[in-house]
Amino acid sequence: MNELSISYKCQNSIGNSLKLDEMIGETLETFIDETKATYASFYLLDNKHNKNIVSLGKTIDYDVNNLLQQTNENKINIYKYDEVFNLLLYKLEKGLMVCSYEKDSDFSFLESIYESLRKKLNMSINSCINMMNLENENKKLSSKASKLEERIKKEKDLNKKKDKQIFEQMKMAQMGDLIGNIAHQWRQPLSIISTAASGMKIKQEHDMLSSEDFSSYANKIVENTQFLSTTIDEFRDYIQESHKEKDVIIQDRVKMALQIIEPSFDVNKIKIIEGNIEEEPISFRLISGELLQVLISILNNAKDALCENKIEDKWVKYSVSKKEDKIIITIEDNAGGIPKEIKNKIFNPYFTTKDKNVGTGIGLYNCFNIVTKSLKGNLTFGNTQLGTKFIIELPIYEVTTN
Repeated sequence: MNELSISYKCQNSIGNSLKLDEMIGETLETFIDETKATYASFYLLDNKHNKNIVSLGKTIDYDVNNLLQQTNENKINIYKYDEVFNLLLYKLEKGLMVCSYEKDSDFSFLESIYESLRKKLNMSINSCINMMNLENENKKLSSKASKLEERIKKEKDLNKKKDKQIFEQMKMAQMGDLIGNIAHQWRQPLSIISTAASGMKIKQEHDMLSSEDFSSYANKIVENTQFLSTTIDEFRDYIQESHKEKDVIIQDRVKMALQIIEPSFDVNKIKIIEGNIEEEPISFRLISGELLQVLISILNNAKDALCENKIEDKWVKYSVSKKEDKIIITIEDNAGGIPKEIKNKIFNPYFTTKDKNVGTGIGLYNCFNIVTKSLKGNLTFGNTQLGTKFIIELPIYEVTTN
């Protein structure tokens, strides 16, 4: 069980940021703590060049180019460094990890841990690199948008066709932000899929995989791949301007969000408590996926706060109710609450209440924009005796039938 615990902790340290240096730094720090490495370093490989991103632990001297010549793709190599230490060379799709261990370490166990993390590490590294590229493109597009705005002010007499062309070019400047939000939305289901797959593998290796475990893991993988597929469809619809609205049942949306985050809550031993749920189905018309995105983001923020504050009996409570002309959804946790000095900042873009290595700061900002602008509602929060309660208020419209 200790080996299983180490693997889970290493798994959970991967992919908590879309910034490469922060993500790798947190990952290496966990690897050093959990596997007893004396040193760990990561090099980004690009066109036969290498760039050191993060190095932690006791500094050692070596020629990374020489080590690269001794590594095999998709294979972990053990290299004798001196009479006391061996180097573990871990070649990934776009990088090389170099870790130092004492010669009497259990390298068979270490190899099994690193191999179980290969897919998730490759996925997270690729996501970070893609995000860096998108941010660079977004800067270029934003610069173009600024120039276009100046032209619009000077050329007010342009015809409708010209105005439409300018609008299309300005819209492209917003695509980088949109893709960033989607990447943020994908991170959790991708993490759940990877954790479920790794969980099956680890339990199987330790003869702990029951048929019930296998079925549960498989169901979570299918559910989250379906969610990712749906997100792709929604992104395509946005680009094609087919902002199709549909009637959904609020209780079903909340239930779907809970199903998606449930595996990560189970891993972190967070209890989900059902509060007051309106018995009569509440219908609401919205653009597909938007409310779901808000709910998942708030639930994930609660999970991160509970884990970061090391709460022992962690729980999240939710409720759905109708009050006069409003639909009210609440999500409450017992993570200790939000400090007074940052209460006015949590909905700001790129501001995060989490550690800088964990959050990007776009989740709650995006939630606020969706609820207030797209859903025409209100998103507020308040500290309770034990934690924080987020309140989503949506207007009730009369449903017309043909």
